[in-house]
Amino acid sequence: MELSAGALLLSLLRPDMEAVLRQCLPPEVELRYGTALTDVANRSDGVTVTLQDGTVLDADLLVGADGIHSTVRRLVFGQESRHLRYLGLHTAAFTFDDPDVHAATKHTFCLTDSIDRQMGFYALRDGRVAAFAVHRSADPTLPDDHRVAIQRAYAGLGWVTPRALEQCPPAVDIYYDQVAQIELARWSAGRVVLLGDAAYAVSLIAGQGASLGIAGAFLLADRLAHAPAIQRGTAEFERLWRPVVEDKQRNARSMARWFLPSSPIDLRIRRVMLRLTRMPFVSGYVTSILAGEDTKLTDVMRQASGTTATPMVA
Repeated sequence: MELSAGALLLSLLRPDMEAVLRQCLPPEVELRYGTALTDVANRSDGVTVTLQDGTVLDADLLVGADGIHSTVRRLVFGQESRHLRYLGLHTAAFTFDDPDVHAATKHTFCLTDSIDRQMGFYALRDGRVAAFAVHRSADPTLPDDHRVAIQRAYAGLGWVTPRALEQCPPAVDIYYDQVAQIELARWSAGRVVLLGDAAYAVSLIAGQGASLGIAGAFLLADRLAHAPAIQRGTAEFERLWRPVVEDKQRNARSMARWFLPSSPIDLRIRRVMLRLTRMPFVSGYVTSILAGEDTKLTDVMRQASGTTATPMVA
């Protein structure tokens, strides 16, 4: 049941990335926890937001980087159902402690070799094991009890999965969601702009969600710094970044069949493709098929870093 691509893989947990980003913030940045937006008044010359605790804040620009189920997007661009493309999968992730499973998955990302459902495991440096799960579902509705749903959906997979399911934590400590993409006609409206999954979720099939969010933030900041007006900066950001993320979204939709095989034939094809990633002369080509080319991304980031003065994405 163990399947490993054999290639180098660096997997970063979201809390680790958040910690690094927080440490890099300048001291004048104010962080507020335990509250959220309840209202947005969007104007041509600024934006006023109201928080759950009653606080009212005025700003030149509101950046909605609050994930695939963005509150900012709902308040400014309308209901989520208008923008979310469900890809027919549910996904979950959690961590657990098990020395034997940790030893079995150390230095290797392992996937169950299965149809319509799969679990992945990799060992963390602190002794825990990270588990990732995805299964096919025609119904996008999320279950009430995530733990029970996971134990039911992945029962019988074998190998280390019974131990993982037995030690699955309570629902509050589980990430569980639809596999979906966000598609918007525009990422900005007045003095509000969306960023990351809130604007252009590519789905876990494409991966790179955190990378595209951070790189997009860098590009947005760069365009705002060089634009004569805020709206010009947000428009230029979208002009440059949209082709990059739309490529990733298209690639994810085309790769869904191989990401989670739905038949024995699909499963055999995926086995062959993963084996090819170990071959030096063809691994680059196969990886580009699986993950997509990053030519546009590289060109755009070169422009943002000042390497070239001419936009390189039409």
